Amino acid sequence: MSSELDSGSQLGVLYYCPCSGCMRTTDAPVKASKQKREFAELAEEECRAPLDISTQKQLAVLRTWPIEKLYYCDDCSEVRCPHCVIEEPAGYHCPNCTFDVPTASVRSEKNSCARNCFHCPVCTHVLVVVVVESTQGDGGQSCSVLSCAVCMWDSREIGWEFETSTGISAQIERMRAGGSAVKEYASLLDYWRTVQRTASATAVGSHGLISSASFKHRLTSAGLHGNTTSVDSLPPYKAACYVDSGAELTEDFKALEDANIIPFNGDPRTKEPQRVRLHMKLSRRCRMCHHILIKPESKAHNSRFKIQLLAANFLPTITFPNSLPASKARGSLLEHINTTPLRVGSTAPVVLRFTNPLYTEMDVSVDVGELDAAQTDVLAPRFTLPPFAELWEYDEDEDDSSLASPSASSSGRGIVKRGIIHQHGNQIAIQLDVTPRAQTQKLTIPLCITCTHLDDMAEMDTSDTSTPRRIVNTFWAYVSLGTVN
Repeated sequence: MSSELDSGSQLGVLYYCPCSGCMRTTDAPVKASKQKREFAELAEEECRAPLDISTQKQLAVLRTWPIEKLYYCDDCSEVRCPHCVIEEPAGYHCPNCTFDVPTASVRSEKNSCARNCFHCPVCTHVLVVVVVESTQGDGGQSCSVLSCAVCMWDSREIGWEFETSTGISAQIERMRAGGSAVKEYASLLDYWRTVQRTASATAVGSHGLISSASFKHRLTSAGLHGNTTSVDSLPPYKAACYVDSGAELTEDFKALEDANIIPFNGDPRTKEPQRVRLHMKLSRRCRMCHHILIKPESKAHNSRFKIQLLAANFLPTITFPNSLPASKARGSLLEHINTTPLRVGSTAPVVLRFTNPLYTEMDVSVDVGELDAAQTDVLAPRFTLPPFAELWEYDEDEDDSSLASPSASSSGRGIVKRGIIHQHGNQIAIQLDVTPRAQTQKLTIPLCITCTHLDDMAEMDTSDTSTPRRIVNTFWAYVSLGTVN
C-alpha cells in the first residue's frame, strides 16, 4: 500500500479506478465513432460525478488499488487498473537458455523450447547434455545423453541415446515418429485430405470452388438434418497400425484410464523428460482507446521497457510520513509525527504527504466526499506542488524547515501556508482534522483530488511555439485511518 508504515498497520492510501473499460464484453475496439464518443462521455461522467455513500461502499472494495499497480493512459487522461487493460504477447523466450523464439514457430514447437532444454522426470531439474560411452552396438563408440546433476538420472534408463549433442529435440521427434500412434495419425490425416480433395473436385463442376470450411459445414449439416447420403458415400477407412482385436485395445484404454486417475502412477524414472515451456512477455493496452500502456523489450535478456505509462509517473503519490525533516534551529534532522488515537467526538490531526513526479508544477485541489462516520476538514485544500528535480535529492542546504505548525498563528506567513506542515523539494505535507462520529473497525476517508499541470512534453519540443496543453486529472483516493474507539 502507499504508506511508509509497517505492514501490520491499518493506515494506507488506495486509488479509485472507474473501470469503465471492464464493462465491455469484447476486447475488439468500437468501430462506430459515434458509439465510441458516447462510451467515452459516459466513462468521463462516471469519473467526474460525485459518488454517494452507498456507491462508495460498494465500489471502493472492488475498484481501489495501490498506485504501484495502476497505469495511466495519456490519450484518455484516465487511470487504468489491471482489470481494464488488454494484455497482448510481446515476445516468447525460453527461461533456461534465454533463446528468443519467433512467434510463427511457437505453435509448431508446441509452446516448448526446440533446443536442448528438458526437465528431469524425477526431480524436474533442468537436464544437461553429456557425452558417454554407448551401450548399444560395438564398444568404444560415444553418444550423447540427457543427464540430471541432482538425482543422477540419465536418458539411458529409457533407451534414449543420441548421435550428436545438438538438435536433441529433433532427434527425439524422429524416434517418436516410428511409433504406432504417430503413424496412425498420419494415415488418418491423409485419408481425410483425400476425401476433401474428392469432394472439392466434385463440387467444382456444378457449384464452383468449395472451401474447407464449407466442406466441414456441409458434412455437419448433413449429419444434423438426417441427410446422411454424403457421409455414407465416403470410402471406408482402413487402420494403418491398430487392429480391432479387442484385447489389446482394452488394455490400452485401461492403462490410459489409470494414468488419468493416478497422475504419478508407475516409476518416475521410466517416464520421458518434458521440454521446457516457453515464457511470454506481455504488453498492455488501454481497453478504451487501445493505446499502448506497457511495452517491454522483446529480447529475453533485456529487462527494460520501450513504453511504461505508470500512474505513479503522472499522479501525485500520497503517503503517511512517519517523520519529517526538522529545521536547523531545532538541532535535529528528523522530527517524529505523533499519531493521535481516533476517538468518537475528539479531533485528531492526520498528516498526508503529496509528491509530484512531473518536471512541471502541479496545482492540487483536495475535496472531501460525503461521509457519515466522521467529519473531515482539509486545512490546505488548494496548494501547488513544485516540479521534480534530481538535484533536490542531494541538496542538503535548502531551507526545508516546517512552514507552519498545526497551531500556526494567523499573522504573516502562517496565513499563506495554513495547513501545510512541511515542504521540501517536490513534496508537501498537509494536515487534515478528522472528528469521528461513530465507532467503526476501519475508518476510510474519500478524497476527490484534482491535479492540473502543463504538458511537459510540449515544453521539451522547442519547434512547437503554440501554447502548451493544460492537463486536468481528477481521481478519488481512499485514506484508511484504522479503528475508531
